[in-house]
Amino acid sequence: MKLKYLKVITLISTIIIGFNTHSQTAIKRVLVEEYTGVWCSSCAFGNVYFEYLETNYPNAIPLAIHSGDIMENFSISGYMTDYFDALPTFLFDRVDFPTNPEIVPAVSAYPWPTGLDTLDHYLDMVYNQAPLATIGIEQTYNPVTREITATITSNFVQDATGDFRLNCFILEDSVSGGDDYNQSNSNFSGWTGGPAYLQDLINSPAIITGYNHNHVVREMLGTPTGVLASIPVTVANGSSYSKTFNYTLPAAYDEDQISLVGVIQRYGSNLTTDRTIVNANSQHLGTQTNSIYEIDEAILNVSIYPNPIEDHSKIEFYVKKSGTISCSLYNSLGQQVSKIFNEHFVQGEYRIDLNQYALDSGIYYLIFSQNQDTQTEKISVR
Repeated sequence: MKLKYLKVITLISTIIIGFNTHSQTAIKRVLVEEYTGVWCSSCAFGNVYFEYLETNYPNAIPLAIHSGDIMENFSISGYMTDYFDALPTFLFDRVDFPTNPEIVPAVSAYPWPTGLDTLDHYLDMVYNQAPLATIGIEQTYNPVTREITATITSNFVQDATGDFRLNCFILEDSVSGGDDYNQSNSNFSGWTGGPAYLQDLINSPAIITGYNHNHVVREMLGTPTGVLASIPVTVANGSSYSKTFNYTLPAAYDEDQISLVGVIQRYGSNLTTDRTIVNANSQHLGTQTNSIYEIDEAILNVSIYPNPIEDHSKIEFYVKKSGTISCSLYNSLGQQVSKIFNEHFVQGEYRIDLNQYALDSGIYYLIFSQNQDTQTEKISVR
């Protein structure tokens, strides 16, 4: 979305109509890690699940941790095996759920016909929780030297105490190649029926050639446990802490398919119960999506969805500088329709839920103001 500046407009009149809002909510993104491998006959299910997340859980960040194949990173898989006891299994913020029948935090989606329901059950336990902090990512990339510099910033929206650590993960999409990348699929091939979401796999051969592997974890720059002492033990609401990571992208990796994931982790003595993910954010290499640095002149990085707005639309935005920010809704004549909020925000990522029920069809504008700066976002109502 292209952000634009507007001068403060002269109000013709003010018309307040039914437009309800809810208070600000810091955005929580859930890290979903799959343990997978090309030799694993059921692991193609993970790609099905990750595609499902894109539509149904947009604030989930999928990661594929490979084991026993050409994409394995031994420093990562060696640590993560303590979380997993089988392939494919899934972690949700590395949380150990008491109701999980497995002996480790990983959740199994077997039996596959009800697999999505099983995974949803556990994901819902951590999805949309109020986070302790939000994550910002600033990056630079030199295509000649293939050097990546990424600064991960934690912005705490609550007081907190603990061993918190920053980290940066490198992911690659559309990873393919020769026979070493072909995906085993024997558990699904030959089925005569099954759930609709498995139909592509049911119709595929026992070995899927030319398979594209997505969300492949290439590196965890702060190791799987994060960077020690990157955040103080005691932090206050409104405080920010940053860590800069440097990485040379190997020549075999496709720079157009690389993503960065910034992470705040909690570290504890027990690997399976005390070392959870506080929050995360993701960004494609060479872009500034979800970054507080996306457009220097803009107050916020804003996303509105769905737009045209419906009964339950949302505004998601990243506050670059802590302070009081107001948001008002105007119609196409420049008339104020409603004040959405006028609140103090700590630097970070937030969501406002809008409940629209009395707006006529047409074009409207959200005007954000902070100090002397204003910013507009166009929306439409069917």
